[in-house]
Formats: sequence, C-alpha cells, structure tokens
Amino acid sequence: MLVAGSVLGFSLTAAAFDERVAVVVAARDLAESHVLAPGDLAPSLMLPGEVPHLAWDEPTAEALAGFALTHTVPAGSLITPAMLTEPAVGPFGDRLEVHVPIDTSLAPAGVVEGDLVLLIDPGAPPNTHSAGRPRRVIDLLRVESMAGTALRLLAPPADWVRWQTLAARLGGPPLALPVPLGGDPAALAADLNEVWADQHRQAAADGSPLGPRWAAAGRPGLLEAIIAVGASLSPSGVTQGDLALLVDPGVPLDAASGGRPRAVLRPVRLDHYRDGLLGIWAEPADWVWWQTLAQRLGTAPMLLRVHPDTDISQVTADLNEAWRGEWEQRQ
Repeated sequence: MLVAGSVLGFSLTAAAFDERVAVVVAARDLAESHVLAPGDLAPSLMLPGEVPHLAWDEPTAEALAGFALTHTVPAGSLITPAMLTEPAVGPFGDRLEVHVPIDTSLAPAGVVEGDLVLLIDPGAPPNTHSAGRPRRVIDLLRVESMAGTALRLLAPPADWVRWQTLAARLGGPPLALPVPLGGDPAALAADLNEVWADQHRQAAADGSPLGPRWAAAGRPGLLEAIIAVGASLSPSGVTQGDLALLVDPGVPLDAASGGRPRAVLRPVRLDHYRDGLLGIWAEPADWVWWQTLAQRLGTAPMLLRVHPDTDISQVTADLNEAWRGEWEQRQ
C-alpha cells in the first residue's frame, strides 16, 4: 500500500507540473538540402528542458518556409535553428539549383508550394510531317519551392541536366496538375494517359488535332501554327467559334526576370479550336509571332471568352489596369 501510494503521488505531481510547450517538428521525412514549405512542418508537445527548439505558433510555418536543411530530418524530429540555412544560389552540397518552367493551364487554382503534382508532357499534335505524340504523365513530385511560374529544384548533377533541358526536349514547358487531397496519383495518371492516348489516336484519324476542316482552311502563302492555350480564365470554358482575348499569364515581381503583370495580347476568333489547341493560318511574319509565343511567355497563353458585342479596346484597357494593380498589390 505504501509503494502504491508513492507511485500515485508521483504521477499526480508530475501531471501537475507538466508544462509542455508546442514546438516545431518535421511533418514527414525531409532530405538534406530540402527547401522547407509550410506543409513540411507540424506542432508537437514537449517539456522545454534544455533541448534547443523553436516554439510553434500559426505564423511559424510561413516564417520558416524557404529555408534549406543542412542534413536529413526524420518525421517527428525537432526542427532547430542550427539545421536551417539560406538556400544556395548556386551549388548546394552535391546539388545544383534549376528552375523548370511549368504550364498551369490544367490547374484553375494554380500551383502552390506544398502541392503534390503530376508533371505532364504536353505532347505534339500529328501533322503531315510527324505522327506527333499524346500527352502523358512523366513525373510525380512535391512542389518544394517556386520561382515565379517555374519549379525551383535542387538536383544532383546527374539529374540537373535532365531538368535543365526538359522544356526543350518536350517542345514547351511541362503541364503541372495538382493531385486532389487524398487522391491516388497512380490511378489518376493511368486514367489521364488513357484519355489522352485516345484523343491522339482520334486526332491522327482525323488527319489533324483540329479536325478535318483545319487543313481545308489553309491557303497558298499561309503557314500553320497550332499552339496550346489555357482556358482557366473562362469558367464556362471556350468553344470553336467564340471571340476571345489572348492573355499573357504574367510573371510575379519576385521572379528572376523581374516579372510582369497579366495582360491582354490581342483578340482572336476561335475559328479552329479543340481541346486546348488553337490553330492559326498566318502570314510568315505573323506565323513567327505565334510559333514562338509560348517560348517568349515562358508558359502557354490563356484565353478569356468575351461577348461578340464587346468593346475590345475598352475591355483590354480595363483588364490591363486591373491586372497591373493586382500584380503590384501582391508584391
């Protein structure tokens, strides 16, 4: 009875003085040189004691986002100031920094740090010179850091070349599609690949990704340009025959290029449009503008459907002013 009473008394005393505090721990296994995102961090309770720690509160995760880890941190381990460093501009340990431009036209809400995304080869439409290739999922990764409209990665030298040349090998930036919370990336990738393969086979059967009427619309002296466009600015979508504004998606001010606001490029009648592809028959000088547009923007242009009676000049001026204001305000 004496021993039992002593144990009970000790337990009650310990509980009374258990002044644990919320500290910052790793929400999952984090690799060396990993650049922290808010989703990488979580709170946990511990007795402060003499152990170095960072106190948890709501702004903590945001404040630590962007720091790189000096060594591997297992899930549940404390995050301490000693293991944090500024990400290197050049090599970081045995890793090199690379910016991979992405096309977010498949993601109406955009892509943010912490997202698990499918990277997608945009494919190439079949034409008279080539069978092209369908869209397909080529990679799955967690977005650790963004630099404007590009993924910021720290990759080993062997992988650095692959990432650095990815857009050039694909003929344009890869598409990025966030995986829904709780979604199965493998099942989603398999379903998408099947749909895109069917679409590509149908396009090849039609003789063009824009249908059999496309080739008939050409005239001597005109060159064809088929470009990928995003329709996320038009909630109800766009269809062939619509009048639309072609929009530069812009780049945030903190990007390496200095950034630029979203802006209207020109109005365009969608005489030849299907499944995110816009066909244009153009004079050679104008063809160069269309053919190099995605490369110059760093991503696919966007379409904003407008009513046929719209005052294009006024709407363009109003949108450009509003977008510039939003762009400056976000900075």
